[in-house]
Amino acid sequence: MGRRKGFGPVQLATHAGLARWQIERGQLEKLIPAPALDSGRWADEQADDVKARRDQIVEVLGTHPGYGASRSAQLLTQAPDLAGKELDVWACDVEQLAEQGLLDPVGAYEGHTLYDERQLTAPTAQMCAALEQIVAERVAWLQASARTDEAAGRCGWEAAEFEKAAQEQGITPGQFGRWALEDVERLAGNEDLGADILAARMLGPELAAQHLEIRRRDLDYCVQAGWLAPVSQVRRTVWSGGRGYRKVVEVPMYRVGDLDALKDIPGVDWEAVRATKAGRPSPLRAFAQLAPQRAAVVHAFVDELRERFGLPVWARFANLDNRWLIDWEPGPDGTPSRDDIAALLAGNPVASRFTDGIQLLSAQGKAIHWARRMLQPGVAVVLDTETHALWGRVMEVAVVDAATGEVLLKSLVNPQTPVTEDAFEVHGISDAMVAGAPTWDEVLPQLLRVTAGRKILAYNAEYDKTVMVGDCRRVEADPQHLQAKDQWGCIMRRRSDWEGVRDFLPLGGGHRALGDTCAALEMLTSLASAPEWVLERLEEKASA
Repeated sequence: MGRRKGFGPVQLATHAGLARWQIERGQLEKLIPAPALDSGRWADEQADDVKARRDQIVEVLGTHPGYGASRSAQLLTQAPDLAGKELDVWACDVEQLAEQGLLDPVGAYEGHTLYDERQLTAPTAQMCAALEQIVAERVAWLQASARTDEAAGRCGWEAAEFEKAAQEQGITPGQFGRWALEDVERLAGNEDLGADILAARMLGPELAAQHLEIRRRDLDYCVQAGWLAPVSQVRRTVWSGGRGYRKVVEVPMYRVGDLDALKDIPGVDWEAVRATKAGRPSPLRAFAQLAPQRAAVVHAFVDELRERFGLPVWARFANLDNRWLIDWEPGPDGTPSRDDIAALLAGNPVASRFTDGIQLLSAQGKAIHWARRMLQPGVAVVLDTETHALWGRVMEVAVVDAATGEVLLKSLVNPQTPVTEDAFEVHGISDAMVAGAPTWDEVLPQLLRVTAGRKILAYNAEYDKTVMVGDCRRVEADPQHLQAKDQWGCIMRRRSDWEGVRDFLPLGGGHRALGDTCAALEMLTSLASAPEWVLERLEEKASA
């Protein structure tokens, strides 16, 4: 059987006196032609041509396939112009040198970039100067920054607490995921922020009792009195005293802020509670014995409302205010109203005795009732804008009917100024896309028409209102009802009320006007219903 016609890569390398990697890289650099034969092999004439040009190929590619960043760093420290400077070069310094275009990547191996051995062993004066600057900046950054655990320790927080606080304050880590000490000290010096973080910490029953400096049994009395309720539960696996079996238990978790609020409850002598000796009755026991009366009355009143209206009605205890909150999901016609429930409460001979300790509609309940009103036909529209810069000119606007979801307006807008790079990365609207679009003064009449007589809703309404009124003033047009504060409603703020958080939560839309408008409408619709945990609790109660 004769030899296969032509040369494969190994045979070509042997024939030309080259290494296999030089054959592969030579093809990439167009120094070696593609195989001419249908079999994917090089023809004899091609192999002879490559052999004739061997020295030329070696001159371009060198004699070494290249080194990764770590080995490259070692070679650079040994280079003649750098060897005596005791420069501590890291792999990341090599990568930054390459990013500046001063070191050539010549290939890759297992996902790692390889760098030219000739440049590493004989760097230019420009490379040496740049490398010294890179190393100096890195060393300075390491001295002026801290790891996350170090930064959290400076603030007296847990790492997760620090990262959350930094995100809320708009602070991001720099190189190596480290935090600027200047930013860390600013966070550490923010007393209000520190107090919020400490208040949000979660403690189990034992640690909660220790925090209050009371006995574990006294903490149970606080719970029985209705002053304290767990905000979550965690599953813990415990072993049963040497019997060789284990079980999973639900451990209640309490907020430090709720624990601290107990100290302000009137009529409680906490020093006497702490001074009570083991085996002696606690002063808190009397409060625990009285509390079920009010709790039982409130729950009975809520059950009566639920049966009367056939709607979700629920109650929860507010620790900080020492009062019960009663919320309900209104029917399609918006009833019962707060006045309706207030009248029923006043007319209940038992529940009316506790009126001072009952609040009708919490912030969450108000958000639900508001969302229901906004979803009624003809009441509101939902709007969103995209701008050429943060708080800049409008580049796109969309409006939909809150009740039907019908698209009332969808238009690109020519802002008559180039879009910024940051804004383009967010929404992807280019200058070319809006070149032929109408300008703001041309879009405004239709916008005014579709929003007239309606509540204008947006996710972060203050932003959309500000940029649109700003554009009206820029083109010397009358914004009319767009500038009226009471004409607007903010879905983002209502969502925070519904979720029971102080933070403003991101929408998670696609950052195009119509997509974000539809996402905001979907959010508005979800706010019009009771939370899932309420429905689950009521379902369990009904099936019990």
